[in-house]
Amino acid sequence: MVALLALPIVFGAGYLIVKKYNTQAVLFGSGILMMIIGAVAGGSEFLPKGVNSSGATVVDFFLVIQSISSFTLAKLGLIIMAVGGFSKYMGHIGAANALVKVTTKPLSAINNPYVILALTYILGQFLNVFIPSAVGLAMLLLVALYPVLVGIGCTPASVAAVLATTACLDLGPASGASNKAAEVIGIDAASYFIQHQLFVGICTAVVIAVLHFVCQKWFDKRDAKKGVIYELNTKEDTAREAPLWFAILPALPLVLLLTFSKFAITAIKIDVVTAMFISLAVAMLCDYFYSKDGRAVASSLKVYLQGMGDVFAGVVSLIIAAQTFVVGLKAIGFISSLLGLAAHLGFGYTMMVSMLVAIIGITALLSGSGNAAFFSFSNLAPDVATQVGVSTAALALPMQLSAGIFRSFSPVAGVVIACAGVAGIPPTELVKRTAIPMMGGLLTVLLITFIGA
Repeated sequence: MVALLALPIVFGAGYLIVKKYNTQAVLFGSGILMMIIGAVAGGSEFLPKGVNSSGATVVDFFLVIQSISSFTLAKLGLIIMAVGGFSKYMGHIGAANALVKVTTKPLSAINNPYVILALTYILGQFLNVFIPSAVGLAMLLLVALYPVLVGIGCTPASVAAVLATTACLDLGPASGASNKAAEVIGIDAASYFIQHQLFVGICTAVVIAVLHFVCQKWFDKRDAKKGVIYELNTKEDTAREAPLWFAILPALPLVLLLTFSKFAITAIKIDVVTAMFISLAVAMLCDYFYSKDGRAVASSLKVYLQGMGDVFAGVVSLIIAAQTFVVGLKAIGFISSLLGLAAHLGFGYTMMVSMLVAIIGITALLSGSGNAAFFSFSNLAPDVATQVGVSTAALALPMQLSAGIFRSFSPVAGVVIACAGVAGIPPTELVKRTAIPMMGGLLTVLLITFIGA
């Protein structure tokens, strides 16, 4: 019965997050509260494996956070921080903007607004592999494509809807969610991308692109009949000028990871963090050759380090908080009860995946964060996979992909709010345009994973 107390705590946490309370603070507080309840009820097994008690239960609650932080920062946290720093550095030297300019140029030859919108989504999802920031990518695409989109008659609302979803799948080794999924499965990020994400991602992206074509056309006709008009408020391109050959720099980490892996050269092994550091060194050399300003290039290292700090504050801290929340769910007996109930009801693989995806989806919709949703429940995948007799990847993949999909039609998601603001459309109206493509994408993910399990 104590396990049922988790429900009001979980719903209360969701309510506070919706009310704009700091997500990390809510997850930390909820996790500790559930640990306290579990300890009072007689449970004592809430410390992570290998962590010895301090001798005082009250101190042990915070020892959980310390041990989770140490483990996360040494592994997944460092990976995500290295990626975040590199992404910010690419923006600083103009390489990200150069990549977008090069890849979007062919779209100017297309005259059908809805075809170009569908292709813009495909292009955006491709670029997300190299530019992992959903908001940053959407704004870069908007600036780069604005003349083309306006010239062929794309409406602001349809543009905003497509750009709000360009990062919905969080594909590639640069994605924090992808790295977490790879860690849960027990493989490296490059292998997860090639072996698990790539095929499902391509199929899902095609379905979403087609649905964008259909949906944006229908919504535009509806708005035209109602006389609804929105204005696209673009910002000036303030990115630093850079030569177009800088476009190769954001792709360098992925090239290194795929080249020095089991898919190509196996004599040398390179992990994500090392690939980021090598790519940073190459980028700084390229910047020096172009600018001839050694002092400025040396100072630019601070941008990379600040990017790492920003990612720690926004993403890594969220991972630590989410894992503390999960420890609380275990301490209060909620997770064991949930798995026991599922086993009693005879839930197989399909039902368990559907249940986990639904939990992640509700969390993502309420919080506006796919990371918060996935990181909170991703560690359940190995136990559930064992219970239903499938590989961990068969659960982790749909859980990871669904988190980003649900985020893309949450009216409180940062990327949705940013794109809605640029288009002058209420976020609640914008998600009406993104919901159908996203649900189509979700069904595609589930169908493929069910067939392949």
